[in-house]
Amino acid sequence: MSNESSALASAATEADRVVKRQKICSTKFADAVDGLLAAVNDSRNKLQDGSTEHALTDLKQHVTQLGVSSELHNQTKQLHGAIAKLGKVLCPSNVPKVSTIDQSRYTVTLAQALEKAFVPDICKATRPVEFDQDTLNQVVAEHLFHEGRFAVGEKFIQEAGMANGESLKRPFEAMHQVLKEIRAHNLEPALHWVDDHRQELQRQPQAKGFEFKLYRLSFLNTLQQQGHKAALQYARQHFARFKDFNMPEIQRLMGSLCYTRRQSSSPYAEFNSPAQWDDVAHEFTRQCCGLLGQAYESPLLVCVAAGSVALPTLLKLASKVVGPQQHEFKTAPQLTVPLELGKEFIFHSTFACPVSREQSTAENPPKMLPCGHVLASQSIFKIARGNTRTFKCPYCPAEATPQTCREIHFPDLVPVA
Repeated sequence: MSNESSALASAATEADRVVKRQKICSTKFADAVDGLLAAVNDSRNKLQDGSTEHALTDLKQHVTQLGVSSELHNQTKQLHGAIAKLGKVLCPSNVPKVSTIDQSRYTVTLAQALEKAFVPDICKATRPVEFDQDTLNQVVAEHLFHEGRFAVGEKFIQEAGMANGESLKRPFEAMHQVLKEIRAHNLEPALHWVDDHRQELQRQPQAKGFEFKLYRLSFLNTLQQQGHKAALQYARQHFARFKDFNMPEIQRLMGSLCYTRRQSSSPYAEFNSPAQWDDVAHEFTRQCCGLLGQAYESPLLVCVAAGSVALPTLLKLASKVVGPQQHEFKTAPQLTVPLELGKEFIFHSTFACPVSREQSTAENPPKMLPCGHVLASQSIFKIARGNTRTFKCPYCPAEATPQTCREIHFPDLVPVA
């Protein structure tokens, strides 16, 4: 037991050394890059000022004096050495005894193994795709404004030469101004926003109840800040028009007035949760983006997240595909292997034929057999070997013909083009 504890303690010590060495290495790398950038910027300024005679020569000498290459090599070598020592502690029986002379060779071997395991060249899993540059610029700009990075967004639209940059920024700027007030526990701007957009919100099914949430939180804030008399007056003034759909919640709010001085024993303790402000802020963002025709989650952020999840599978696929299959991998309109991205990346219903395992399309819609089972139209045609022959359902003894199969439509199914 003592040997195991000692081994664990040694492993923890070596792991701490690896972490410290990694931080030092990262700092040195950052300093080296900053030095290079400063040297390049200095040379660029000289070229812009007309001093072109010795600008590049001075830059080369300055880079040589910095010793960036040797410094990075030494830091990387020390980091790999720390990793090698950690590997010895974790797996002493599997790590060969190496002399001081062979230590660098072992470190290089470990570094190569790590590089091979992580496959840093993600370009192997990509293929050239033609982009509409204007659309791509708009997506990036909307993402920056959606996230509230207005200074970066303004710089981006300026460098991209976008003529509609101001119109893209304006609605997101108004949204973030209201969000700032909500986070400061001021709901008046949000309530004014609801008044200004009440008709549009009424046409949005997902906006049902949002206005009452604002008044509910405003009532609770009034109760905490001004006491039960002011809160009761606020309720009389605003809650009457919500009684038809929200009476149970209004009754609970009224019940909380009896526990203003006994909050420790109150059955309505959740009304004091600070998380309510974050919930309202998220809900406001959702409603505002809905009226703007934007997704609640940034589309660019979702694409990057989905790509990160799919990248290991794509890298593995790219490493296995050779010969003629490589051309198919580069040109196929759809991936030849399924990618499980998780439920958070599912935004609408999909139908995959249980026979062909292919997703339905406008040309290959789902059809329901008289027995209730659903297959893709092309699968039915292949099983029946025509449009008139009787065939047996592949999942039950019932028989059918293509004419007796009915095409079905899912309410939110988006067919693949």
